[in-house]
Amino acid sequence: MMQKHIMERKRNINSIIHDQLLGQLSEEEEKRLQVCIESSLENKENYESLMRDTDLSERYRQFATVDEEQAWKKFQEKHFQVRGIHRRMLWRYAAIFMIPIIIGAAIWVGMWRNADTVPVRVQDDQLAMIRSEKMGKQKATLVLVGGQEIELKSASHQSLQDSTILPILSPEVMEETQSENGDVTATDNNKLVTYDDSEFWLTFEDGTKVHLNYNTTLKYPSHFSVASRTVYLDGEAYFQIAKDDRPFRVITANGIVKQYGTSFNVNTHVAGVTKVVLVEGAISVFPNQGDEHKIHPGELAVLNGVTQDVQISKVDIEPYIAWNNGRFVFDNCSLETLMEVISRWYDKKIIFEDEDIKTIRFTGDLDRYGSIIPILKAIQRVTHLKMDVEGEAIIIRRE
Repeated sequence: MMQKHIMERKRNINSIIHDQLLGQLSEEEEKRLQVCIESSLENKENYESLMRDTDLSERYRQFATVDEEQAWKKFQEKHFQVRGIHRRMLWRYAAIFMIPIIIGAAIWVGMWRNADTVPVRVQDDQLAMIRSEKMGKQKATLVLVGGQEIELKSASHQSLQDSTILPILSPEVMEETQSENGDVTATDNNKLVTYDDSEFWLTFEDGTKVHLNYNTTLKYPSHFSVASRTVYLDGEAYFQIAKDDRPFRVITANGIVKQYGTSFNVNTHVAGVTKVVLVEGAISVFPNQGDEHKIHPGELAVLNGVTQDVQISKVDIEPYIAWNNGRFVFDNCSLETLMEVISRWYDKKIIFEDEDIKTIRFTGDLDRYGSIIPILKAIQRVTHLKMDVEGEAIIIRRE
């Protein structure tokens, strides 16, 4: 399911490039393309390389000269009869469907042409982990039950429960600190903390993988109990739960997430609210005082800690989970919200010279591991604002 959404996002960008090559790009699409290109040096180099591909440009010139009426007639006669569908519209849909193949082939050909060895395909989350470590973003402080602090600089494939660097609670201690349902209480857990400008990946003893976003605290026991697996979250984390007969529970200040094996994102960065987005599988959410609510893939559950209400809706999950794969995806969000994310991630103070600037809406897809200057330039191009980095601050003003 997650791969499907990633492919949809890539296909949308490819469709915009398709329209550009055919000379059919709208002003809004041109802005979106520029945001994508300028969000990172890698994107810019890939785009320029694609545009230098004379074979690709020639194929598009030939494609643009196709007689749509005649082509549709031949296709219809050969394959099937279609009623009630405007042929020009269907031809355009077909053209859009072809674009990922044309552009994707050009990119793959370029990779094979320029590579000295066979290219290795890396999953998006693994690539994000590599780029994060290279950027120096993988940092966290592990606070053990006894108060000892350990600074962690890179993710390890070894479990942070069974690792030799950690003391393991003895069976006697486990028996004393377990609650009636077999779980270790929150006060008797190890605590993993990320900073405003860092993130961290960890693996539990059962094989469950968790990616902590910035400014997040995760509490977990040295061993999961025989009855269940329970962790406590304050912040944001992406969970890939290993299948097990024991349920996995994520406890937040506003409610509980419970499931057995699936992928989902939990965010408590907004005070009094827990947002849960399900990528695949099935989970249940429980407000602190209320009944169980089941959610399905592609749905967002919002738990309100004050009213104890649970609102469930179908959403485009990409803006909620893109950070896990190294992207910032914003969908019609305010500039204030966007810059709050930038502020935390790049450890910069944001100064708006005019209050009304904060309400400007932004939609875009940015590289999470790019340097801050291309990011700001991409935002500037779309918003027509001036953004200057002065020391540890970003000054935003009208041009």
